[in-house]
Amino acid sequence: MKKILVIEDTKNVRENICEILESEDYEVYAAEDGESGVEMSKNVQPDLVLCDIMMPDMDGYGVLLEMRKEVVTSTVPFIFLTAKNTRENQRLGMELGADDYISKPFTVEDLLNSVSTRLKRAEEFKIESEKKLNDLTKNLGAPITQVIAEPLRAILGFSKMLMTEYNNMEKFEMAEFNNLIYKAGMELNTVVKKSFMFYSLQSLAYDEASLQKLQEEKTTNIKSLTENIVNEIALNHKRKDDFAVNIENADLKIPSKYYLKIINEIVENAVIFSTKRSTIRVVGGIEENMYALTIRDEGMGMTSNQISQIGAFQKFNQDLGENTGVGLGLINTKNILRLFKGNLTIKSTLGIETIVRITLPIA
Repeated sequence: MKKILVIEDTKNVRENICEILESEDYEVYAAEDGESGVEMSKNVQPDLVLCDIMMPDMDGYGVLLEMRKEVVTSTVPFIFLTAKNTRENQRLGMELGADDYISKPFTVEDLLNSVSTRLKRAEEFKIESEKKLNDLTKNLGAPITQVIAEPLRAILGFSKMLMTEYNNMEKFEMAEFNNLIYKAGMELNTVVKKSFMFYSLQSLAYDEASLQKLQEEKTTNIKSLTENIVNEIALNHKRKDDFAVNIENADLKIPSKYYLKIINEIVENAVIFSTKRSTIRVVGGIEENMYALTIRDEGMGMTSNQISQIGAFQKFNQDLGENTGVGLGLINTKNILRLFKGNLTIKSTLGIETIVRITLPIA
């Protein structure tokens, strides 16, 4: 049985609404003012709230603000009951997080239709959210376990051999084992960093104050910053002669650490999924008050279906073994761009090329 909280200071109106809802088998709770309504909402945790706007002491807007601050009531559907139905009132209510308005006087049909619609939408949202959570949980476990297992086995196996067999080992053998342990540790470090970035970005999306502060930061001297990181990646992969770089300088509205994450991810992917002696072009310039950066590689490419399914822990080209990773790089890139008002598009022809284009606001 769905629980509905009615907050209305006019007794006869409150009682009429409760009677109508109870006749439809809803579990109804009533509060005669805003303050008691807020307290009741914490205890009852209703599935829906009907609240009058014009009330003494704490009006309907105040009730909505207080409920949105509490975790247990922050997502509860909220319908205003009001005799004031101007655009300004509706706009203010919607900005604060209201879901609907019912204008007084209203009919029984109006009331029940609005309540039914909002409860139905809330249930659909809950089902969809649970599905996404289940999908994420399902996709999270296996890839993380698989990616961690191999380097972890290497670390444990080689370190155990060093501990038990070092008396019989030559120095070059010990050095080789240490190198293998270090390489496995770096692989684990990459997984941890990308996972931490994923959850940090999810948290940041709901922290408006911190996000707004970060959105005021900027990255300066894009030309040298981009050229340096591209050169570093090229040297690490022994592909210095494969890059063609042409970057126009600018300052961007994004913290430098996030810009570097974006560039590193896209350029690393271009290297990993293309062959040596094929060209990777990195071009950047100003286009209509935005900065556009394009990375084009002559690699294996992706299908349109793979591009559309880019998401958390989604892996592609699993036949590449160690290069498949945990599938977080591109989704982290998309989330960063979304938070800082940028955009990402991918065009690819399987077996021929991939073109990744990002845009960011100019500072």
